[in-house]
Amino acid sequence: MRSVNSDDASLGSAIDDEVYEAIFDAVMTRRLPPAARLTEAPLCEVFGTTRAVVRRVFVRLAHERVIELQPNRGASVASPDIEQTRAVFEARRVIEAGLVRKLAAQADKRWLAGLRALAAEEHAAFERGDRSAWIELSGSFHLRLAEAAGNDELRRMLKTLVARTSLMIALYQSAQASLCASDEHVQLLDAIERGDAAGAVALSDEHLLHCERQLKLETEPDEPDLAAVFASYARSRKSGRAAG
Repeated sequence: MRSVNSDDASLGSAIDDEVYEAIFDAVMTRRLPPAARLTEAPLCEVFGTTRAVVRRVFVRLAHERVIELQPNRGASVASPDIEQTRAVFEARRVIEAGLVRKLAAQADKRWLAGLRALAAEEHAAFERGDRSAWIELSGSFHLRLAEAAGNDELRRMLKTLVARTSLMIALYQSAQASLCASDEHVQLLDAIERGDAAGAVALSDEHLLHCERQLKLETEPDEPDLAAVFASYARSRKSGRAAG
């Protein structure tokens, strides 16, 4: 048996990350719909890799609740039901109410400039139609708020909840949904800067309720053609081999 050296480990990690990012992005951009089955063989063909790599990526995505792994049924894109969706958003409202109340009471708010810049990036992503970046930046905004509060436990809890709601938004929000996140984020920052704790809590609650109300849970999704979903990746991989 050949031993695995550091270069091998680094290469394996790079391949894992590449496959992970491609599948994660396909879910977030809804090219892979809720409940879509992910079978190993076509993914191995598309990515030119082994079942071991695909399985490691599946475990990672399942840990983040982006996909679900079930005995004898394999992997599928997560499809949270209405109760799960409401529960996760409720948990976020409870946690973030305490978070913004604490931030509004802080005397030192030098971190506000960075959050305002992030909200501007988020707005720009929405305006140029980069849905994946928009969702990612929106989630990052809330995590940066948790970092500003200086509570690692709070940040870790919120990170899990933000990942789950980002998935729910990517899967179920209408593509024609009105722009709310960046504008509402700016209003929230304004209230925090004024030291208006009650106003910040009210804005935080309304913002998350607004996001939840825009979700349209789908039923009976079409089964995707995995080769078609990742066609651009396959073309770039072939071009890379030809160039080499």
